[in-house]
Amino acid sequence: MHGSTRTRPASKPAGTGLNAVVWIGRSRALVLRDRVDGEPDEAEVLMPDAPAATPLALAEVAHFVGDVDRVLVLGAEDLRTALEREIVAIGHQPETIREAEIEGPVDRDVLLAKLRRLA
Repeated sequence: MHGSTRTRPASKPAGTGLNAVVWIGRSRALVLRDRVDGEPDEAEVLMPDAPAATPLALAEVAHFVGDVDRVLVLGAEDLRTALEREIVAIGHQPETIREAEIEGPVDRDVLLAKLRRLA
């Protein structure tokens, strides 16, 4: 058997203390993420009608999520799954992602309440 040996860090790196919540629907994604000063950042990404352009929109959402300890992804199952794959592709560990199916559209206040519960 051949393979490479990678060393693992002795302990998990310290967390950022920041979290994010995403609601993704057919026409848009709404993202709220913590900032160091305690106020949330907010972004809205329009989801394209053309399926070929969807990966670019998902990448934009994932990059806005950025470096957080946990991310809660809400919305339709197929879009959640695609977004979760993109979030993992930019470097998040799968165990940092939480998910839930929720009817939408969802407004900022609902996401803010969910973001506060992640803390």
